[in-house]
Amino acid sequence: MAKQKLPNPKPIEAKPLIKTQWYERPNVLGLLLAIIAVVLYAVTFQNEWALDDVISITMNSFTQKGFAGIPDLLSKDSFYGFIGNASDLSGGRWRPLALISFATEIEIFGWKKTGIDNNLSLAHFMHFNNVLLYAAIAFLLYQLLYKHITKKIWPSFIITLLFVVHPLHTEVVANIKSRDELLSWFFLLLTLIFALDWKKKNKTIFLLLSVVSFFLALLSKENGVTFIAILPITFFCFTKMEWKKSFLATSPFIIVTVLYIILRFSIIGFVHKEITEVMNSPYLYATPMQALATKIFVLGKYIQMLFLPLKLNYDYSFNQIPYTNFGDWQVLLSIVIQLALLIYTFKEINKKNLIAYGILFYFFSVFIISNLVVDTGGVMGERFLFQASFGFLIAVVAGISLLLQNFFIEQKTLKSVVISILVIIVLPASYKTFSRNKEWKNDKTLFIKDALTNPNSARTNNGAGTSYIFLGDEAQDSLLKKSCYDSSVHLLKKALVIHPKYTDPYLNLGVAYERKKMIDSAEYYWNKARELQRSHPKLSEFDKVLVAGFLSNAKKDYEKGDTSKAINDYRKAVQYGPNDSKTWYNLAGIYFTTHKYDSARICFEQTLKLDPKDEMAAKALNFMNATKK
Repeated sequence: MAKQKLPNPKPIEAKPLIKTQWYERPNVLGLLLAIIAVVLYAVTFQNEWALDDVISITMNSFTQKGFAGIPDLLSKDSFYGFIGNASDLSGGRWRPLALISFATEIEIFGWKKTGIDNNLSLAHFMHFNNVLLYAAIAFLLYQLLYKHITKKIWPSFIITLLFVVHPLHTEVVANIKSRDELLSWFFLLLTLIFALDWKKKNKTIFLLLSVVSFFLALLSKENGVTFIAILPITFFCFTKMEWKKSFLATSPFIIVTVLYIILRFSIIGFVHKEITEVMNSPYLYATPMQALATKIFVLGKYIQMLFLPLKLNYDYSFNQIPYTNFGDWQVLLSIVIQLALLIYTFKEINKKNLIAYGILFYFFSVFIISNLVVDTGGVMGERFLFQASFGFLIAVVAGISLLLQNFFIEQKTLKSVVISILVIIVLPASYKTFSRNKEWKNDKTLFIKDALTNPNSARTNNGAGTSYIFLGDEAQDSLLKKSCYDSSVHLLKKALVIHPKYTDPYLNLGVAYERKKMIDSAEYYWNKARELQRSHPKLSEFDKVLVAGFLSNAKKDYEKGDTSKAINDYRKAVQYGPNDSKTWYNLAGIYFTTHKYDSARICFEQTLKLDPKDEMAAKALNFMNATKK
């Protein structure tokens, strides 16, 4: 029987590999995102000092010493160099890393003691470094997403792009002082990247790099402690570990946190002072239920601002966000949204769901600044969402991606829809970010703009009123000068309508009226400030201004022949300058001229008590005594 001939099997042809285009390479896309960050924030290179730069840089005696100030920055509260008195500090803040970076830049550039404006080149340099740090964050964000989280090129790109252009981040980048937020997030990203490399490659060097990065993040700002909760979730979702091993893998970071806390309290301790000013204790006037309802409302406001950052403000203190209660529909809506997100998360997290991971990342990041456990000293702040926005964007992009996959079958159609959505979001967001960066140019620009868009904050109105005083001082035209001082008075009085016990507007109203040559009004408002805060350090300075103002008025009144008013002005000058011998001498002189010799004698005697070498007063007193005899 003939053998059956078997057919020759045809070899399976290898399918050609899909080549990755050069622009799809991770490093190329990461670099592109970094460049976008630089382009978007390049306008800040010409910005000046603004807001809390005064605390960390322009009036911080330690950072201004350069390298010589670093030992003090490491061993004292972060506000000590500005306040200069440990007894005036409350709570404790130890964030030395950003301050050390400022001291280093000052060491390079030097600090000119001839005025803040003479250090603008240093401000430009510091802004440049903030933008470079933001660009580095953009690069790291993409690497983290692509290598460990989404593991896909374009979802990683979209999430990072939305993070880069988000207008809420302008405060962190455009305000030099907020480098503590930038450094914290930079090192936390390195913490995540190295931690995931450690678990996937099983190399101890990555664990070492991760815990060092985590410690540096804590030295930048304490909100890095949230990663004690975020890390085990990250291990669970993006490695093959189950929950138990994920929590065990977090133990090195818990040890670092404990060491950091011990070090922190051994260096700065904890000083608790009772705060009686609502500007620094936002829920001071609220009942417990009002405070809780308002905090929940703010959590809803945060989500709203992440979606629609339309009106941005550097300040949300009293009374920009009024106290509310649980009958407010917005509070109830916030509760429903938060609960719905949490319920979804707890149902899906065991499936290693990316949306659930993003939601949990957001909640743990925002929890520490929610005022629910730790008092932040403010109702809310845009900078507080810097870290949290990453989790938010992961959840949103993953959620939209899931929806689109269900609605569109054709890949080409899906791609067109994604690009259209991106254009609709990215272009307006980029424009808002660019324009907001220009508003951070300096205090005057920022304060005046925010008083228009967010008019219910006492601090914002006070800041804008103060800015108009500076603009009036700079104006050459007399009409423009008057207009600026009038605007200042209007805004400062508005601040007092919002918060009648706010000391600063009273002090600044006194300055505005002094500029308007209305010394009686200046006296009234400075004395109102004195009633609220008798020991305010500015009052002694303003008393000297009152002395000079009343002396000037007295001279004019005397020249007009109104001796009664002149005497009253001299007496006020003496009231605010009781240790000024010349003031007593002038009062004695007008008493003598108006034949009030007993009063004149008392004033001449007081003049000699203050200045025994005053020959004119001695001669006048001798003459009066001889005449009396």
